[in-house]
Amino acid sequence: MASDGTLRPELTQPLRRVLDWMLAHRDPRTGALVCPEHHIEHTGKTAGAVVLALELGRYAEGADRDALFDVAREQCERIAGRLEREGDSTCFTFRPGRHDPFNCSNTVIDGGACSDALASCVLTLGDRLGADERERFTHASVLHAQTYLRYAIVDKGVPAQCAWAMTGAAQAYRLSGHEVLRYACEVGAKRLAGVQRGDGSFPYHPTDWGAAHPGSADASAYYQSRVNAFLSFALENALGAEAGARADTTFARGLDLLHGLAGPDGVKVGAVEAKPWYWGAEYEVASHPFDIAAFATEWRRNRAPRAARALRASWSAWLAHQDPSGAPRSHARRGNAPQKRRKSYQCQFFWAAHACWIARSLPELQEAFDEAGADGGAPERLGWTHFPDVDLARHDGPELVTWVRGARPEGNASHGSPAGGGLVRVHSRASGKDLFVAGRFQRRPEAAWSGAKGLPSPARGWREGGSDVRFSRWLMRNRWRNGARLAALSEPLRALRRSVLDFASPVVSSAFDRSAHLELDGDTLRLAGPFAHRGGEVVGGRVEHTLRPVDGGLEVEERCVDDAGMRGLWFRPPLAAVVLESDDRRVRYRFTGGDGPATG
Repeated sequence: MASDGTLRPELTQPLRRVLDWMLAHRDPRTGALVCPEHHIEHTGKTAGAVVLALELGRYAEGADRDALFDVAREQCERIAGRLEREGDSTCFTFRPGRHDPFNCSNTVIDGGACSDALASCVLTLGDRLGADERERFTHASVLHAQTYLRYAIVDKGVPAQCAWAMTGAAQAYRLSGHEVLRYACEVGAKRLAGVQRGDGSFPYHPTDWGAAHPGSADASAYYQSRVNAFLSFALENALGAEAGARADTTFARGLDLLHGLAGPDGVKVGAVEAKPWYWGAEYEVASHPFDIAAFATEWRRNRAPRAARALRASWSAWLAHQDPSGAPRSHARRGNAPQKRRKSYQCQFFWAAHACWIARSLPELQEAFDEAGADGGAPERLGWTHFPDVDLARHDGPELVTWVRGARPEGNASHGSPAGGGLVRVHSRASGKDLFVAGRFQRRPEAAWSGAKGLPSPARGWREGGSDVRFSRWLMRNRWRNGARLAALSEPLRALRRSVLDFASPVVSSAFDRSAHLELDGDTLRLAGPFAHRGGEVVGGRVEHTLRPVDGGLEVEERCVDDAGMRGLWFRPPLAAVVLESDDRRVRYRFTGGDGPATG
């Protein structure tokens, strides 16, 4: 931040465009912010608009500051007015929460955001609010935290939801001083530390916490930063900055994996994702506001150069996906995309509201840009880094960054990482483009041996994807409500093809195996495993992958040692790779730091 307390317009203006886009959908009669896609007031996302207005107001002046603070006050009145008792329960929750399916959220997510926003308004505006306003906002924030959030922190089965509940409880504690809310945050921190794996990863939904599918316990590139950012925010607010940092024992490990997932372009490896049904592309930037909040915390605490680089890269990637209107996108619609892309599940109103976490990180973000060039842009480290619990290996070279995935939980089209069993991404530093991205729905994946064995199995297909076909009826209703009639009618057919027919297919591949682990031997990474059907059902055989850095590039050798008697053995090298040797059982190819298909 500049010495006079101002921020660069190139940082604040994109966030102001986001807020203005949200406010353009304000109902002139009620003041409600109505989502243009779902035609509903997402109260939990209104809370994001409140925080966004408050944070931007900190750096505005005169009438502009007053206008921003008035937005926060107006929307806090809306939020406080939506607090209702849950039937005969002792809980008070913010509607609609789980009560309207088109809200596409649940009570704990909305409630954590609402209690946080109401408290933030009181704490930020102080005497600018009238006594009755302060009382109403405080009452709503604390009542929800006392009757619902403190229980959700220790009951919810999804770590990210537990952490989001902590943000609201911590802010309500600052207003009320109720020790039970501070204690709940401490218990929540211990609970999250207990489920964090040794390599820093969090399962999206741990099996011990009630996951309905094993794939839900996989790591998630989307949720990893959310848990870290929310946990740190809650502890710092409940315990004070210094005490919160000391108590935040999970943060450093979690940040190591987050850095491991993020490329030099700020984009994370989308193949590591427990919840792939959310996304219409092979990557997403909807999680970048949470990434920025986590990296900002790291920068603020220890001035790590890697945090400054990550902040700049994550911001630039997020900004590149903002519409001229100000609305954020989860991924680019066009461009030289290596795979077909479609609409992601959540709406732009969700992603716009989440920008408040960038606004909370503006001072650190500006400092990160002030540091640009101080390290010469050189990679912090070269060589392999292995995250054993996720079984993800990353190689940083002077020209390329490469990710390889080994073992991963059982999965289907909706749960568990959609790609693995070898290469998942190769990125060129020089061009800023991807030379390879593992396909999510390819019938015969690139950079993998494939063939066919046996006959189609409708029973296997329905076992893997029947629930997706049933869920597609909800997706069809959602699309129809939005006016996308053709897309609505295609949802059941798409679910039948991707979730049932593809899994019933006799096609087998080395990329479908979910059991083989990576082995690192010096500079050489090896992976050996059998062929499997798309859902991970092993059919035998053996394929060996060997990857080693060579002259700034990466050389890969793929060998089919045993084809298990399959039909039509097939291998296609990545299009951006140079094939050095090739026969019917062995292919050797190399990536260099040249050009390739762009991620965005």
